[in-house]
Parts: sequence; structure tokens; C-alpha cells
Amino acid sequence: MNRILLLFTLIISATTVAAVAGENTLPPFDEAQVFEWWDDGIITPEEADEIFSRLEEENYEEACLLAEVYAQEPCALPKKKPKKTHTERKRKPSKTARAPKSAQEVPSIVPHGQISWKGQYDSDGHLKKLRKELQVQFYYFRFRFGSQELLSYRRDGFEAHFGQISTLEFHSHLPLDTLWGAAFSFPVGKFQLGAFLDTSKAFHTHLGFRMNRSNELSATFWKFPDESALNLQARTSLGQVSAWYQIGQDFPLVKIQLQSEKAHLSWKTTAYFHGDSTPQGLNLSKGIIENRLWASQTVTAHWPEAMNTSFSAKARILSPVGSDSVSARFKFSFESGPEHLRPSLNVTCLEASENCSTTEWKGGVESAWEQFTFKTSARFRHSKGRTKPPRIEIGANYRKSSRTFTKLTIAFPEANPAKSISMQNEFRIDNDFLGCDFVFAFKKTKKRPFQPNYAHLEASLKF
Repeated sequence: MNRILLLFTLIISATTVAAVAGENTLPPFDEAQVFEWWDDGIITPEEADEIFSRLEEENYEEACLLAEVYAQEPCALPKKKPKKTHTERKRKPSKTARAPKSAQEVPSIVPHGQISWKGQYDSDGHLKKLRKELQVQFYYFRFRFGSQELLSYRRDGFEAHFGQISTLEFHSHLPLDTLWGAAFSFPVGKFQLGAFLDTSKAFHTHLGFRMNRSNELSATFWKFPDESALNLQARTSLGQVSAWYQIGQDFPLVKIQLQSEKAHLSWKTTAYFHGDSTPQGLNLSKGIIENRLWASQTVTAHWPEAMNTSFSAKARILSPVGSDSVSARFKFSFESGPEHLRPSLNVTCLEASENCSTTEWKGGVESAWEQFTFKTSARFRHSKGRTKPPRIEIGANYRKSSRTFTKLTIAFPEANPAKSISMQNEFRIDNDFLGCDFVFAFKKTKKRPFQPNYAHLEASLKF
């Protein structure tokens, strides 16, 4: 652990920067993708719930991190395009006359937003999770009611929030507990000053320094009723690093996200590490709390000129609290070929400490033709000289545009339809007034007839 602390010190010295939460981002993946990983046995139900929780909180950066470690899948946050107001969507700009720049930047004073409903059902038809929310935007104000009760004001670098304040409002690289109180921050030159006061008498003071668009450094002092803590955050074009030290603890909690993307080679490092206990004030996932070291490393080689060929190697390392043992998993992926016929192969060593006695192999072929995409794959597990029957999966999806999507996937978990079969349907539509995302899964096993396995329903009405 002393070596890890030294590594963190060197990184902080080399990258004097600060983390800022990515508010202008879209989800890197949806709930349907999480259900697929769950159905395929790639992640456990507990790990799926952790990812679902981050998606519901709109903490997409943390959801992406969980996917990289649990599912060992590549994940990147897409940038969100600025939203147009309801009035702007209806009114077309004139070709001969343009409004002044200052007038275009002033947000609409006409209230606009959406009402959303999201629910998850289990195999018994019981509502497992329910999320209802109203969001209203007008002028520089934003109001949320339901899953989060919050009134926010943002203008020219100044921010003020009142209500249930969480990770995004704090611009925190580390996931924080949701607190009820008032917070504000304002710029002074290249500095950013801020403060927060909670109803439980918790408060913080914040100081940030922004050298340029890529390099930032910030420090926050937290005072809880029983404890005090110091949070340091850094961000640069290379990545983000943050540390949370609770006064009196022997070791800080550290989070690292570093990456580099070149024309033919890219890499990404993700890690959490902490002492035997975790500090107060953080809303960490269960897997992070239970492991002193929780990390992943990905290296990808890419040759666009050679039929878009790519090869990647991924490693996951976990070290449980209270134990000196280390668990490691390795995954190697290869894909190449044109869009009309693109094969792929994945090989996973499930546990390196057991000399990779259990490996998982998955081969697939994808074919894209304009709006249609067809996929087929076979996955089998080899353990101690024995190979289990393969899981065969066949799927197709139709995408009319980025706003309309439908998908059907059929899987034979035991390569025998008479014994076991599962089917997942997804339908998504999104326009200026309505958004819907429905995911249904049905499953048949040896002992149970064909019946629903789970369902995810999401609908939103925009105004």
C-alpha cells in the first residue's frame, strides 16, 4: 500500500489538475445492455444493481467505470449536444436575418422540460424499482421533483442549488451521499469559490484553480457532525485523480482514471484503493467497499486501414479487505472485417490465481446492412478438461434513426431449445414530445415453462 500511495503522490505531482463532473453527457449505455450482461452471466445480479443505481442517479461516469471493471467492456461517455427549447424546435431560423449572438445565448423564459416514469419488474411481475420525476427548465433555473427535489440556478460560471444536492451538483469525481441543504459557487478570475451547508450541520468550503481548459486543481474541506475530511481533485487531458482523506484514518481513499488515445494504440487505467475502512460522506458501490484494490487496465491496438481491425487486452484486479489475496481476470478480444461481415473472438481467463483453469470462449459474426444489423454468437466455458454445452445467441435490430430502435435477441443457454431458451425484446422511440424505452425478457428452463423473466419500462412526456 505504501507503493500505491507513492504512485498517487507522483501522479498528483505530474498532473496538477481538477476533476469536474460531466454534466453535458449522455448515458454510455442503457438498461437493456446491463440486462444482456446479466442474462449472459457476465455480471452478477448484485453488480447489475450497482450499475442500475448509477444510471438512475445520472452519474454516468461512475456507471461507465463499473461496466469496465465488472463486465470488462469498453466504455466511453458521449458528448451531449445542446438541447433546443420547445419554442426553438418549432421555429425555423431565418436565412436572411440572424439574431445577435448575445440574444441567442439567453435561455428561454418559457418553462419547458419533461415528466418521466421508469419501472423495473421481476419474474413474478412485482415492481422492483420505481422512479418518477418532473424536470422543468426556465431562464437560468432548473427544477427537479420526484427522485431528487432540487432547485438550481446556473449563469456565467455562478451556481446555486437548494434541496437534495448530490455528486453532480458538487462537481465531484468521487460519488457522494445526497445531502439536503444549500450550495453555491462562483468564479473569481481563474479561481472557483464555493460553500455548502446541510440541515444536519454538515458543511464544506471549496477552492478550485483552472489553469486552462484541460488543467484544473481543487480542494474541498468537509466538516460533518462527527468527522472532518479533505478532498483533493485533479484533472488533465490525460485523466482524473482524486483523494478523500478523513481526519484520523490511516489511509486515504483514492480514485484514478487515466487514458490515452492515439491513432493505432490506446490505453485506459481505472482504479479505486483505500484502507480497511471507508470514509464518511461517500456513496461507494458495494464492490468498491469490499475490495481494498479495485482496478482495471485496458490496452487496445487499432488498424483502421486494415478492415478496421482491433485487438484489446483487459485485466481486472481485486484485493478484498482484510485479506492479502489478489483476484485477477484477463480478457482478450479480436475483431476484423467489413461492416457486411465482421467476425469477432473473445477469450477470458476467469481466475488467473488458479492458472486460468477455467476459460470462456466467445465467437461471433455481425452483419450491418443500412438500417438492419444481424448478429450471431456462440459462447462456451472450458474447465478442467471439460467443456460445457455452448450458449448460442441470435439477434437482429432495426434502427431507422438515432431516435427509433427495435431489437430482438434469442438465446439457447444449453444449446438445446427443448431444455432452455430466453428471448429479449427492446423497443425505443424518442422525438420532440415523447420518449419510450421498453425491454422485455422471457425465459424457459427444464423445470419452468416459458414465462416473463424481467421487464424494464421507461416513458417520458416532453413539453
